[in-house]
Amino acid sequence: MTTGLDAAASLIEDGGYEYVRFAQTDLHGMSRSKTVPAHHFRHFAEDGLNFFGGLLGLDVQGGVAPGTGYMDERRFADQVIFPDLGTLAPVPWVPATARVLCEPSWYVGGPAQAGPRYLMRQMLDRLDAMGYAVRAGFEYEFYVVDADTRQPVFDGIEIFWTLRNDFDSTFMQLTLDSLQEAGIDIITSNAEYGPGQLEINYTPTMGATAADQAFTFKNAMKEMAQEAGYMASFMTKPWADQSASGCHYHHSLLDRESGENRFADESAPDGLSPLARFWIGGQIAHADALTALAAPTVNCAKRFKLYSFAPMNATWGYEDRTAAIRIKGGRGTHVENRIPCAASNPYLVAAGMLAAGIDGITRQIDPPPPTETIAYADEAAPKLPTSLEESLAALEADATLREYLGEEFIQLFTAVKRFEIEKAKAAIPEFESAEFPDIVTNWERENLFEYL
Repeated sequence: MTTGLDAAASLIEDGGYEYVRFAQTDLHGMSRSKTVPAHHFRHFAEDGLNFFGGLLGLDVQGGVAPGTGYMDERRFADQVIFPDLGTLAPVPWVPATARVLCEPSWYVGGPAQAGPRYLMRQMLDRLDAMGYAVRAGFEYEFYVVDADTRQPVFDGIEIFWTLRNDFDSTFMQLTLDSLQEAGIDIITSNAEYGPGQLEINYTPTMGATAADQAFTFKNAMKEMAQEAGYMASFMTKPWADQSASGCHYHHSLLDRESGENRFADESAPDGLSPLARFWIGGQIAHADALTALAAPTVNCAKRFKLYSFAPMNATWGYEDRTAAIRIKGGRGTHVENRIPCAASNPYLVAAGMLAAGIDGITRQIDPPPPTETIAYADEAAPKLPTSLEESLAALEADATLREYLGEEFIQLFTAVKRFEIEKAKAAIPEFESAEFPDIVTNWERENLFEYL
């Protein structure tokens, strides 16, 4: 990790890099970048790089959403992006290229306060002031298909089967090697529970690095698949009769000074500290609103199905894969929030979950009792929103999350998502029918599969 401009410039020169990508996340977690010849790196790192200011107000396909506050309201002004030099890393799947992650600011007016990475860092700063550091990891499932035919690269749902794990051993080994060379410490790779569905896991990390790695991982998989003649997709539910793809957010709070896990209490019968319970209580209390960030497309809520291993209600339990929040290993080592879908933006998932947890600690919110049987059987537990419209309404009604995330972000996010909803309504005859949650239309695949 580099921390200064001289060190970054030396790394680029010593590594033989000829180009540097200045990359940032859009609202959807897609990488938007400009490639700069290496001899211009220092200039743009110091003075910033010009970028279209309305980027965050675009939908997945680049359509301009009205009412975001970032478009005509600002006369379509430009922004300037500045790199976080500590994120400088190689792009092993592109010759002689490195990349650095950036955040946007207005030329006049300071940081773009709707920026997903900016929002996440604000929550990390709040926790730092409270004496805590965050250790986290994102666990993704995704599909790989033939780029031309859009057919899955293997059939069946033989989870963990070695022949499926290495369906193309050359591609898989190159992928795993390249991810590790890019700084992502791979721990497992295996076929998942759908045709062409994979899961590749990597070690959790501290602070902003966790979401940075998730962002890098998703976009790297899509790039490397494209190079090999495949297409990788983190679309949540590509086919109605096959498994959805989730993004489980594993995280814990550590003492900022000692590094001690503050979620663990060896003297408690279940190993959970009071702090962990308040944290869980905050995430349960804000679950409806968090679903807007965790399931942010018109396709995502189709994942919340009975016996799908995805949650359907605001519940928590010990080693319960059917609950929204699972305590791994039955002890208080870390919390796994299972609401997020693969199509979510890791920065927004982290920002929202951390904000909800902070509120839980601040107000000492006690969670409901943990599940005693599978969570699906808990008829009294509040149901998660079953549509993007419902979760957006919950987000807008959640005064606490509005305050934590800021009105600038809430305006932009809800405007873009309602724009997406209207596009889907106009294109899909079944959109408002009772059957829509149980089908996946060609329009959804055409507008989400390649992009997300």
